[in-house]
Amino acid sequence: MKVPTEIDDGCKLIDAELDRRFGSPDSELSGPARRHLEDCERCRRLYRWIFEGVPAAETSPELYGKIRTTLQASLEPVSPLPSTRALVMQFLLAFALFALPGGGILGFAGFQRMGLPQFIGVTGILAVGAAVLSLSLAWQMAPGSLQRFSTGAAITALALGFLGCVGILFPWHAPKAFVAQGWPCSVVGVTIAMPAALLFWILARRGAPLSREALGGALGAIAGLLGVTVLQFSCSRQEAGHLLVWHGGVLAVSTLMGILIARLTLRTERK
Repeated sequence: MKVPTEIDDGCKLIDAELDRRFGSPDSELSGPARRHLEDCERCRRLYRWIFEGVPAAETSPELYGKIRTTLQASLEPVSPLPSTRALVMQFLLAFALFALPGGGILGFAGFQRMGLPQFIGVTGILAVGAAVLSLSLAWQMAPGSLQRFSTGAAITALALGFLGCVGILFPWHAPKAFVAQGWPCSVVGVTIAMPAALLFWILARRGAPLSREALGGALGAIAGLLGVTVLQFSCSRQEAGHLLVWHGGVLAVSTLMGILIARLTLRTERK
């Protein structure tokens, strides 16, 4: 009986037939291959290893005990999440409690400049947007919840609704100093959105969202919508161009910042 130090033609034959048997498990070894197995210890061990397998080592009871103790020590008590309706109401309450003081500080010049159709239209869009984004956040907090629409669809519908409402109901009189009078509004809106995003994150972190990016987008969108809401009722420039570019830009910037921060956080955790 020989144990070859180098692979000869017989070993190559065994390798080829074993490869063929992986594709056709019912095929048999040829006569020359069986005769080679009788003389070659290397190929015989390979044959046993492939078709008989290596017996698994039994795990000792002591190891099972250590694993059980480690898992039990890592468990912490948790409190159940409120219902979806209760979570939505919490987000909407936080939205209102944050927006009202902001409006009180900046004033309500925009409210005085709007007509009744404009007030009803823009208030309806902002209220529905806040409710839809609050619902999206509540769904994300509880993994496995039935989400009837995605976060991306909610943000897109909100942006299109605001665009259509402002474009139809508000005049298109472009002011002379469009940029000089517009960029301060965006700065104020983003400044309002940043602490608002932190507040909404504190509420949402109690859950276990499956998509960090979707959560970041929803948090940025609802915080940006809050900034737009405060600006809408406090800004005296109620022209469509100003509202779409400098107010609507707050929603876009805040949403993109939320997604970007979520991606950076996730990448940092992976590293």
